[in-house]
Amino acid sequence: MTGSSALMAIAHIFLCYVLFLSFNKPFGHGAPLVKSKPHATPSLCSGPEHGLRVVHKYAPCTPLGRKKSASSQILAEDERRVQVRYTGIYNRRPVWGKGEPERDPDVLKGSIGAGNYLVQVRFGTPLQTFNLTLDTGSYKTWVRCQPPTMSPCPKQQNASLYYPSCSSTYSNATCSTPPCNNHDEENYMDNSGITGTYVADTLRIEDGDEYEIPKFVFLCVYHEKGEFEDANGILGLGLSGTSHGNYALTTQTAAMFHKVFCHCLPTSANSDGYVYFGEEAREKCPFSGSYTPLLSSPSGHDPSFYYVNLISITIGQKRVNISSSVSSPRTILDSGTVITRLPSSVYSVLRSEFRGLMSEYPPVSTTPSHDNVLDTCYNLKEYNNPVIPKMVLHFENLDLDLDQTAVTWTADDTSQVCFAFAESKEDGLTIIGNHQQQKRNILYNVPEQRVEIGHDNC
Repeated sequence: MTGSSALMAIAHIFLCYVLFLSFNKPFGHGAPLVKSKPHATPSLCSGPEHGLRVVHKYAPCTPLGRKKSASSQILAEDERRVQVRYTGIYNRRPVWGKGEPERDPDVLKGSIGAGNYLVQVRFGTPLQTFNLTLDTGSYKTWVRCQPPTMSPCPKQQNASLYYPSCSSTYSNATCSTPPCNNHDEENYMDNSGITGTYVADTLRIEDGDEYEIPKFVFLCVYHEKGEFEDANGILGLGLSGTSHGNYALTTQTAAMFHKVFCHCLPTSANSDGYVYFGEEAREKCPFSGSYTPLLSSPSGHDPSFYYVNLISITIGQKRVNISSSVSSPRTILDSGTVITRLPSSVYSVLRSEFRGLMSEYPPVSTTPSHDNVLDTCYNLKEYNNPVIPKMVLHFENLDLDLDQTAVTWTADDTSQVCFAFAESKEDGLTIIGNHQQQKRNILYNVPEQRVEIGHDNC
């Protein structure tokens, strides 16, 4: 080897050595050598760093440990709940069957329905943990329990029941308006019912620091008739109701959270969602700055619902206006209802447009019934990347682009999808269900009378 060749070889080796060192330590003067650690995959069920964790009850990390119910069962439960909602929205007595006793319509709004979204909260001292249905369409919180008259605290306890006798912070509910100190029997339109007593105890919500609400009034339910699913009760995030409004969580925590909260609802196959309260809701839920006014309830309507003004809906390139002849507001946001209900005049036009945009796919024959409110379905088994029509809900001063998963409903056979909207049995009324709210930040700001909606991917 010549001298020049040897020098070139040494230079080549030196260059390789320098490159090796540079790629095995951080850039920057004086940076220490850091060995890279294997990338840790975040847990699917880890939940938010702060905030109240929201889980779809059929997600892989559901605390109920159950498989998904039949699509028809979910839709049937949802339809029963919507029928209850009609009586509550219009603040009227339902039409009962022949020979059936009349019941107070105010007690109907605690119906769980499909109860898709769960949150975990704690009552009492020491802590007793429960999975409750998250419901912005109900103002009353209730929990399955042992009758308060039973004592002492049993040595063996059912984890799904709240035991007043086991809590040192439990007390009888004290308030000025009956029937909070009284026996309360609530019967629902599907012939189910609950019996309970109003009690007070400490409510703890895991939201950043552990928020504690002492002497929180809720319904202790010790008798059930019918099917109430696997949730331990309801966490009601609705507004003040017609006769028992002082029991609403938003009212009882007004000094702490100022009647402000936000949520993001995940899909059944997605990661966890969340609820934030008060100032943390303003900080943790990013928005574009647009908002739609939160409206007062119309005369004769129940004030416990969140009313907004839906102006029109766009599907594909077609925009369908909501009839101006119908007095506004006639739209509510309800996390407890699954499928959005639309006025018949609006629904028929959107359905026709959807069918036209989906004409290249084979339709599935279906007839709406009590168990299935969806009437426009397609078999996509042979299609890898089907094109689902885009939809936008145009609220006053705010446009909501629906996630693709919110436009269609996937039936039990995952190759079959349906148009995820249904016709309202009360013409002119719109209920925006949780299927259309999923994967979006929705902030309720009651003092400023506004609802803000932003994008997220919970």
